[in-house]
Amino acid sequence: MTGRLHRIDTLLGDGQGEPRELRRLTQDFREVVDTPAFPCVFSQLPFTTGDVYLGVVPTGVEQDEAVVDLLDELTAIITAAPDALAVVFVDDELPEPTLDDDFSLATSIVSRVMSRNRRDRPQTHDVSPDDPSWMLWLNDVGLFLNFSSPRHRARHSRNVGSRFTVIAQARASFDEHPRSSERVRAEIRRRVAAYDDVPVHPCLGRYGDSTSREALQFFLGDRTDAMDPTAGTAR
Repeated sequence: MTGRLHRIDTLLGDGQGEPRELRRLTQDFREVVDTPAFPCVFSQLPFTTGDVYLGVVPTGVEQDEAVVDLLDELTAIITAAPDALAVVFVDDELPEPTLDDDFSLATSIVSRVMSRNRRDRPQTHDVSPDDPSWMLWLNDVGLFLNFSSPRHRARHSRNVGSRFTVIAQARASFDEHPRSSERVRAEIRRRVAAYDDVPVHPCLGRYGDSTSREALQFFLGDRTDAMDPTAGTAR
């Protein structure tokens, strides 16, 4: 089943009529993220408030387009619940996908979002992704995307289950106080360093800083080189 986000309390309630595989993936995701051990100190909050919405994209469809459809649904939810978080699981199309394959899918998703925004809201795409003020817009909502994969072998903080996973939320929610404070940022970096088997990625930064690029934080590989999902997209 695709084309629909399920609020977690509905999904994990009696489950009547809900996709069984999505419930399983959600439980697996929750076992990783809804724990004190996960590096993000705010990772348990959406499960407490119920502001987490989940969906699955199967094989046999245009997966990048299906993900963007669910992100489109998220932007409507955000108008009523600004802190809403979407978690989208994408089934593997290839028999043995690699992290490079995952990055290709992430790039295609970002490109689709930019194209749709360019079509529907042309006034919000006039800033280059190279600009520190660039943001990924959809339906007048600035989004922050986190791409995570089971192919992340060393960067465990980007491995949240058995499927390629897109975690999306409003940039405004992501940066609201106290989440954006330097003290909290430093604590999360410290926890990430202890959790992962590789150094904290140098592309992690603060939105708007002259040395920070938003798009480079969407997909972090197991090494420390920059992986730009906007490269080659129409600017």
